[in-house]
Amino acid sequence: MSIMKKKILCLALAAALFMSGCKSNNDTVVATVGDTPITMSEFDFYLTSVKQQLEGTELSSDEDWQTKDINGKKAIEVAKEQALDIAAKNAAYKMIYEKMGKTITEEDKKSIKETKDSIVSQYEQSGGYDAFLTQANITDEFIDMLCESMFCSEQLYNEYTAGREVTEDEINAFYDENYDTYYSSYRRAKHVLILTKDMDTNEEYSEEKKAEAKKKADEIYARAKNGENFDSLVSQYSEDPGSQTQPEGYTFTDGEMVQEFQDCVDSLAPGEIGFVESSYGYHIIQRLEVDKSYFNEDVKARILSNGFDEYIEQKMDEYGIIVEEKEAINDALSSK
Repeated sequence: MSIMKKKILCLALAAALFMSGCKSNNDTVVATVGDTPITMSEFDFYLTSVKQQLEGTELSSDEDWQTKDINGKKAIEVAKEQALDIAAKNAAYKMIYEKMGKTITEEDKKSIKETKDSIVSQYEQSGGYDAFLTQANITDEFIDMLCESMFCSEQLYNEYTAGREVTEDEINAFYDENYDTYYSSYRRAKHVLILTKDMDTNEEYSEEKKAEAKKKADEIYARAKNGENFDSLVSQYSEDPGSQTQPEGYTFTDGEMVQEFQDCVDSLAPGEIGFVESSYGYHIIQRLEVDKSYFNEDVKARILSNGFDEYIEQKMDEYGIIVEEKEAINDALSSK
């Protein structure tokens, strides 16, 4: 793993930790999925999570959600539709599972409990599970439902994807059609890193040792600019372990590399070589064209996921699982 990559901690349901304030549980029904009610508190949970995924420079204030457009709709309306879709499918997975004649066995219940125990354990280590429920404004029963829903959706997904092949034509078509949405922000680069600190202790080198590192980096940069084989320079001199484990270079998007590295890459055209200093040391960087095949697995996963969503919607229609909004759902949006 690259020492350049930032560490990101991913916990199940983590988005809920950042909800502002603690509110009492509100069991007002804002929608129904078949006979299953979606309460205001549950919808708030989904809506907050969706909003955090949509947040960006164009959605930075409460007013933005009411005034900014996304594909011709107000941002808050888009968030509502996505939140309701997630809530509806989470409720529908188990219904579909049972209507297809499947049952949750005792062994399955053990697996579901393990998922629940994992979630509880994560939050006990970061402030307490009960505190998490209070802050997220949800109940323990809601977590139980999510764990069952996760199990049923995984089983249905595995059945849906079994034996399904995604063709190269499908991959290419999806990539081209969705390039601006998912892939346009990616860059690819190789670098020679000459460190200016001890990576084991995180201590900065002495000024004398830094000066030696700078002299070495300058010499390598000059050799690279004079046309010497860049891969050979990387192999011989780079002090980043990732240079050896990822010889094809780093493919990354915004925020995944230290800012100085990203800014330098952005200043270069493919094939050009640049030089920059960061908190790690000196980087001699060559920008490269992004390899389309790098995204193949992501494209396949998205194609299968989209197909699965359509499959679930077809099953909901087939089994008469109707999603009905209540007027109260608008109250959830007014303060969002």
